[in-house]
Amino acid sequence: MARAISCSAVVRPMHKMLNACSIAITLAMCGSAFGATTFVSADVQKPDHPVVKAVQHLSELIATRSNNDMAIQVKANGELGTEPEVLAKLRNGSLDMGRVSLGVLADTVPSAKLMSLPYLFRSRDHLWTVLHGDFGGRLESEIQKSGVVLIMYLDSGTRNFYAKKPIRNRDDFKELKFRVQPSAIYKDLITSLGGTPVVIPYDKIAESLKDGDIDGAENNIVSYVSAEHYKYARYLSLDEHSMVPDVLLMSKKAWNKLNPGQQDLIKVASLENEDFMAKLWQEKEREALTFAKKNGVTVINKSQLAMTGIESFAIRLYTQYVKDPKDLDTVLQIVSTK
Repeated sequence: MARAISCSAVVRPMHKMLNACSIAITLAMCGSAFGATTFVSADVQKPDHPVVKAVQHLSELIATRSNNDMAIQVKANGELGTEPEVLAKLRNGSLDMGRVSLGVLADTVPSAKLMSLPYLFRSRDHLWTVLHGDFGGRLESEIQKSGVVLIMYLDSGTRNFYAKKPIRNRDDFKELKFRVQPSAIYKDLITSLGGTPVVIPYDKIAESLKDGDIDGAENNIVSYVSAEHYKYARYLSLDEHSMVPDVLLMSKKAWNKLNPGQQDLIKVASLENEDFMAKLWQEKEREALTFAKKNGVTVINKSQLAMTGIESFAIRLYTQYVKDPKDLDTVLQIVSTK
């Protein structure tokens, strides 16, 4: 993952080549000159959500391998603010760590904006191949330039639309109010499909659906169920319009207090944790989908959607947001990646 930070520039692109020997060598370099440190990490999700459990698992890994010199304390349920607020706190150094959607960085990190383009990735394998390649190095470098340090990616599945009425084609979006992330791309996507984008905090979505302030939203299946959005938006359309991962970030203030060995320990442990997170997420995703169906949610599979009409409008946004010819080449390279 890391290209701009220490020796993990070698580790992340060679993710599949990591072995016990290389990990042991890296960990042997770590010291404890700064004594025991507990990093406070923010999350808007509930304590039992896979992303929270993944960060807790990372804490266990680094605590064990640092002889309890380092650990992470997760503050869940949005206790420390919304994702944009968490990002601001990380940048000003008032918070150690935070897990947010990469989409939250889209307006300040150019490559994150490219990642947020709808219908860009064909599958999870396609996504992870891109993230562990040259584009992933560029993304991490730009994230660091934006004022924070990328610790790891977290699988957050595919984002799908859900609403109080069935969404099967472009016409079904007309006159519906959809909650979107604070990202210009997704505001424009909903507008181009004929709906009205509404930006509200994540923890207000269920209430807004219940009160009729919005007609639908978009998120991954796990969050759709865990946040109880399924109770009010009973139609789930598996269009897979986005495969933007979540990211665990650290403030530069906290990162710079660590010595190189401690930084490498965290980076190596985070790589191992990515695999743990991917397996955990896929298990929870299956459970969530089964739960939704058992509780009366109508699931509309991709094969049942008129995707041509939806995707054609979405892809028109590419030319709107990809002005630089080099970025256009990058998008084409992503699309053509095997």
